[in-house]
Amino acid sequence: MSGNKVLELKDINKSFDSKQVINHLSLSLNKGEILSIIGPSGAGKTTLMRIIAGLEKADTGHFFHYGEEFDPRDRQNHLVGMVFQDFNLFPNLTVQDNITLAPIMVNKMDKQIAVKEADKVMEQLEISSLKRSYPYQLSGGQKQRVAIARALQMQPEILCYDEPTSALDPSLVDKVKEIFFELKKKGVTQIVITHDHRFGKAVADKVLDVKAAGSFE
Repeated sequence: MSGNKVLELKDINKSFDSKQVINHLSLSLNKGEILSIIGPSGAGKTTLMRIIAGLEKADTGHFFHYGEEFDPRDRQNHLVGMVFQDFNLFPNLTVQDNITLAPIMVNKMDKQIAVKEADKVMEQLEISSLKRSYPYQLSGGQKQRVAIARALQMQPEILCYDEPTSALDPSLVDKVKEIFFELKKKGVTQIVITHDHRFGKAVADKVLDVKAAGSFE
């Protein structure tokens, strides 16, 4: 184990009933690195991401942050942020309210500060003009950027994406690449799962290529 790794997984195992989905997996990431996890449906990609994000429990294994062991399910650490494939935006809230809700409710941030911070990230992601819009009024690419902005507002050190290009027109894929690289410059470590080999390899410092279901190791 190394103290300079922002994230290190050691000997992670996960089974559902008699099917082993993740088999003695170990990996590590430095600050600002991008990992692409590429492979077919059912191979365990989303399961691994949910485990890293603390939404699923590993059967066995250890997780380290700069050499210190931690539990991903501890909701107090805010180490990992998650951008879901279907975005999970609240349909009854504006873009601004979607982005500021968690910092205010979970982190107890002052509302004025939360709005000011949201303005910064919306400008960075070029969605400032959408702050009063509702999710039903947005395109897939716009929803994607709102979901990224919402995750960034919790100031995670690691940002996970589940199929970030699946809802996008090909013309918008390059924009998503730009976002990845801008966040990389800011030191955000990123993990992306995708069926899109070309995209996954274009953005990645490291690639974990899962060949088939049950071969995640």
